[in-house]
Amino acid sequence: MIQNMKKMIMPCFRTMISTCVFSFFGFQSFAQADSADELQHRFDIYRKQSLQEKLFVHTDKTVYLAGEILWFKIYDVDAFFHLPLAISSVAYIEILDKNDKSILQAKLALNKGAGNGSIFLPVGLISGNYKFRAYTNWMKNFSPEFFFEKTLAIINAQKITDTSSEQKTIKYNIGFFPEGGNLVNTIQSKIAFRITDQYGKGIDCKSILTDNNNDTIQSFQPSKFGIGNFSFTPYANHSYKATIIFPDGKQIIKELPKAYDNGYVMHVEHHANGQLEITVKQSAGVSGNNNSLIYLFIHTRGSVKWVASSAIQNGLAVFMIDSNIPGDGISQLTVFNNNKQPVCERLYFSYPKKKLQLTVQTDQSQYECRKKVNIDIFTGDKDGKPRQADMSLAVYRIDSLQTIDEVNIENYLLLTSDLTGSIESPDYYFKNTNSGAEEMMDNLMLTHGWRRFKWEDVLQNKKPSFGFVPEYNAHIISGKIIDSKTGLPGKNINGFLSVPGTNTQFRNALSDSLGRIKFEMKNFFGSSEIIVQTNTEKDSIYRIDISNPFSDQYSERTLPHFSMLEKNPISLLYSSINTQVQNLYNDNKFQHFKMPEMETSGFYAEPDESYLLDNYTRFTTLEEIIREYVLGANVSKKAGKFHLVVTDPYSRRKFENDPLVLLDGVPVFDIDKFIANDDPLKMYKLDVITRKYFYGYQSFDGILNFTSYKGDLAGHELDPHAIVIDYEGLQMQRKFYAPVYETEQQVSSHLPDLRSLLYWAPEIKTDSKGRQQNSFFTSDLPGRYAIVIQGLDASGILGNQVIYFDVQSKAK
Repeated sequence: MIQNMKKMIMPCFRTMISTCVFSFFGFQSFAQADSADELQHRFDIYRKQSLQEKLFVHTDKTVYLAGEILWFKIYDVDAFFHLPLAISSVAYIEILDKNDKSILQAKLALNKGAGNGSIFLPVGLISGNYKFRAYTNWMKNFSPEFFFEKTLAIINAQKITDTSSEQKTIKYNIGFFPEGGNLVNTIQSKIAFRITDQYGKGIDCKSILTDNNNDTIQSFQPSKFGIGNFSFTPYANHSYKATIIFPDGKQIIKELPKAYDNGYVMHVEHHANGQLEITVKQSAGVSGNNNSLIYLFIHTRGSVKWVASSAIQNGLAVFMIDSNIPGDGISQLTVFNNNKQPVCERLYFSYPKKKLQLTVQTDQSQYECRKKVNIDIFTGDKDGKPRQADMSLAVYRIDSLQTIDEVNIENYLLLTSDLTGSIESPDYYFKNTNSGAEEMMDNLMLTHGWRRFKWEDVLQNKKPSFGFVPEYNAHIISGKIIDSKTGLPGKNINGFLSVPGTNTQFRNALSDSLGRIKFEMKNFFGSSEIIVQTNTEKDSIYRIDISNPFSDQYSERTLPHFSMLEKNPISLLYSSINTQVQNLYNDNKFQHFKMPEMETSGFYAEPDESYLLDNYTRFTTLEEIIREYVLGANVSKKAGKFHLVVTDPYSRRKFENDPLVLLDGVPVFDIDKFIANDDPLKMYKLDVITRKYFYGYQSFDGILNFTSYKGDLAGHELDPHAIVIDYEGLQMQRKFYAPVYETEQQVSSHLPDLRSLLYWAPEIKTDSKGRQQNSFFTSDLPGRYAIVIQGLDASGILGNQVIYFDVQSKAK
């Protein structure tokens, strides 16, 4: 039955479409080629034109009080094999409210596919659920549905909003999803359904299926999370509707998808012997019914796992494959007809065959307050062989407000990231692996559709177009050069960006045909003023508009109803007091930042000449300084204006043009005004480059770089065309603070220690033996504590683990 069977493995791409809709455009040109080889070839071409990445973010908790610090670790992996990926050196972090308004933003440095940071949650935030999302510049080329997102609850005991009205009105979302995509008359189909509220939470109900004669066909109800399935055979000249009856007595009538007279129906059955049976039924009216070929194409996140063909016999074709063929996580099963058009498609989930075995042990199961906790970590494969891994670890108190996060690196990368919309309780599908849970997983697959490519793009060799480049080396500040008079873009215009201060930066770039310009800002940390301008001596009519680096596109995921304030007001009161006390006594200890390693020399490295001006006679004009003791440069006058002349020491040739003159990293174009008006007594250093210098798209006839004492431009008057912007660079890394109780004096300290987050370690790396040991101290808060650790090894194998210990009040 199965002919020309070929098994192939290769990376390719994912995109998103509905499994219920297929595009038939552009497939006829493919009809004459051998299906398997040609499909693989075109997939390979498409794959080489693009690369996609995923981010996963481990936050220390999911529930915060305003005034706390949110800690997080980012894992950047390729979208296909989940291997650590290093194409992006910057990640963008945002916290969005229910209206997708950005409340907090940060840019985080990534190094070899990982990075960690923190965000202080202002005390003025309003209580509610918020979206935490993360993405890279490269990911902005694709749908925001691919950005990492999770829900965080932030509670402000001083700013409580009334959300009761939101809870009263329920908006029902009801969808029916035939397996494979369509219903076909006289052919039985499995139909999955999903019934949720406006927050994506499943609703229990009962349903009755009737036809247009009001005859009852059958009844059905969800298995869990508002999801279920039933089997059904439609007939011509009939229409069907479901009457959904909710526990409060409300009824909603929903039409089933229309059934077609001709087409294909697909069904997947998982047998106990480890075989997958994929059945394809074809209606009698389809052209070339008997003995025509159909093709089955299976890929897991773009990696092709199986391509096979089979002849239709009596309207039926059956494919039997080993269930181990699809890769870990979500696979796409697509059926092509004889004309190489996709006619059926569905998702299939395979539980991971490999898992990073994470063992975490504490030296005790119970501790007193202010006692040391020692933990031993081991990472290995399923056979206990050690594997080195990169992980993050959080230790926090569990109570009525804070529970264990259901989103972890395993269920996110293997499940949630490859499905559209919100997934209720994703960890349920991994913790429960019995037959009932597997059926629930299959229902979840049937109610979602997710691909990152369109078949017509692949088969027509359509080259993707990208508006955002990967920030491989550094953060890129983008902008657009505009003609101030006409409003048109400035083509091939030189632009300059400067960061004045004690650690100055200077960049130049050339605009493209659309006026777009990009400045690569290596080692740009912290908040600074940036100054952008064109050469006003040549291009005075142009201005540079700096673009917002954060995405203005948002996913369609909705935040769940906020109900934290209703859970336990006593826990909320004590938690709020604890946070205020911690901030009162330890605020300065939370503001310690690690200085990043970076080069402090200028962009030209070592100057040819350098002058500390205090070592020389302090003349009162720049003209006198340059004339009296600067060897490589001199001052001349042309048409009554000052000009600078640099002499090459090797050829003794004087350059014809003015050199590049910088003051605290800001280019000075009006040399005459600078020499005549600026005060040299406010400058402490001068570097001189006496040779022709090439930088970016330009060359300069030497460089004179003046540095002021304070890095504040020393009163220099900027050109009115220059744009000055407050700009936030990469985030400085905050040091995690936790008290140490090694001595009796430290233990007996009267300073309160009301930490609910005992420990945060974003860079846990096991050694060649798979081992790592860590320690921390308990606080003054008794209760039950969770140790949450998760991460991956170099080959992309994922793991997570949660263990608990108890803290009791110190015995008197």
